[in-house]
Amino acid sequence: MNNEDPDESEIIIDEAKASKLWIHCNCCFEHYVDQQSMLFLLACQHVICEKCVTASLGRIPGDAPTYTCPICRKNVRGRQVNNALPTNLKDMFHPEPWRDGLPHDLIDAFQKANISSMDTHIAKKEKEELKLDKDIQLARTLCQKHYLEGHRLRMARKQLEFRARKISHIVKIRREEAQRRLTQRRRAESPKQTDCILQGTKNSHSRSGSAVSYLPSETRARSHLSDPETKAALQYPAIASFVHHRNNSFVL
Repeated sequence: MNNEDPDESEIIIDEAKASKLWIHCNCCFEHYVDQQSMLFLLACQHVICEKCVTASLGRIPGDAPTYTCPICRKNVRGRQVNNALPTNLKDMFHPEPWRDGLPHDLIDAFQKANISSMDTHIAKKEKEELKLDKDIQLARTLCQKHYLEGHRLRMARKQLEFRARKISHIVKIRREEAQRRLTQRRRAESPKQTDCILQGTKNSHSRSGSAVSYLPSETRARSHLSDPETKAALQYPAIASFVHHRNNSFVL
């Protein structure tokens, strides 16, 4: 299936419909050919749809309604635009009035005024569309810029997360290495300390024995005086008491 636009020769144009495209509501610019709502031709030469015009009933039921034109604000009579229009009013919408010998000056002025109104509306919409296109382009540029900035920030965040994990891993390895070295050092120092303690105990015993055996008399006396019982005996003065003889009981 070909999705490309068809050529101009393949486009079917409804000439009858195209000749009526200038008929529109002068207020909301709704086209007559769309047949979305009724259009009224007012006596002030404005074409207004039923949604934009304000109708007022006459004083008696037989009176024709009066319409308030939203363009010129006049209270005027109006007729619905259809095939039932009177001939003099229907001729205002004739596509080629010069062919039928109609007073085309008045008709051309009416149709050109409506065409000019439509052209002004189209030009206004084109400006709005151009402005919207520029706003969309600006929004697209800003979105692309923000997207690139967000992508750069995401990459920077991933790099920082990877660096943080790497630093945490290095710190963990260093702590484990320091703990292992400390454990090895303690294990290496514990036999030496035991040997030193045992060697110190033997040396203290040997030194104490030799000191006692080879101490001079004065030193021995001093060491004897340093005994707690000796100190306690010397602390209090001697008290004289009775002499207790041995009890040798016998029978004479």
